Amino acid sequence: MQSRTDKADMLHKKGYNCAQSVACAFCGLTGTDETLVFRLTEGCGLGMGNMKGTCGAITGAIAVAGMVNSTGNTDSPDSKGSTYKLSRRIMDAFYEKNNSTVCCELKGIGTGIPLRSCPGCIKDACEILESIFSEE
Repeated sequence: MQSRTDKADMLHKKGYNCAQSVACAFCGLTGTDETLVFRLTEGCGLGMGNMKGTCGAITGAIAVAGMVNSTGNTDSPDSKGSTYKLSRRIMDAFYEKNNSTVCCELKGIGTGIPLRSCPGCIKDACEILESIFSEE
């Protein structure tokens, strides 16, 4: 069986952006349609489209966190707090590994010193999700 990290890497090599690669690799776990997830995360790559925002791999991971954790209760949203905590765990773990969560900093724009490649960011985001979900 192919790991989700390997699937995300394969999707990225196929042309998916970082957010799409991570989020779509977890569609089997979340029970969501890959085409829908692909479309929803399309604008989240390249640091929200301009490299100055949050890394797309993290954005994809947080989308997965919402899909797994949300109750989907649209009449009375009751899971935001726990999803925010889960998202914070993802952000903190990624920052601990890479010293940034911002795309341009990770790519070394302005400093010339890259902190992490896109494939590395995708790998880290997937591993963080796998670690969190294996605990629960």
